[in-house]
Amino acid sequence: MTPGKTPRSLADSSKSSYDDISLAWAGGFVDGEGCIHIAKQASLDRRRISYRLGVHISQNNRPVLEHFCEAVGLAAPIHELKHVVGRRRTCYTLNYTGKFARLLIERLLPHLVRKRDEALASLDFWSHGQVGLRRGPRGLDPALVEVREHYYQLLKQLK
Repeated sequence: MTPGKTPRSLADSSKSSYDDISLAWAGGFVDGEGCIHIAKQASLDRRRISYRLGVHISQNNRPVLEHFCEAVGLAAPIHELKHVVGRRRTCYTLNYTGKFARLLIERLLPHLVRKRDEALASLDFWSHGQVGLRRGPRGLDPALVEVREHYYQLLKQLK
């Protein structure tokens, strides 16, 4: 990078070598510290089950998580974790859910090694499970619930 110039934002349509380096760093960070998962939640009456894609990264250094958001060009909430006896430092979690988790995984996929299979399964879950589509008052078609459950179980096995 030329002295005095600042790197372009990842929001820019063109990519620079800075973007590639930042995404590679972020991919390695997710490989080591991240969790790609599908959350399964039943309604109170247990008639409906929902599945939600998530990427979470826990860390005791909040500025690193803030830098991660800048590196990938996607903001997400950072929450302080509840204090646990025996843990000396405050810990934080950076949480991407839904379409933002999918977008993050798509951006980092070329740079993932350890979590590559989980990332691919989560993207298949999104497309084959038709995540993001609203199904109305009757809920999801049972066949679609079966597809989502399959990917939920697959991701558990890949851990």
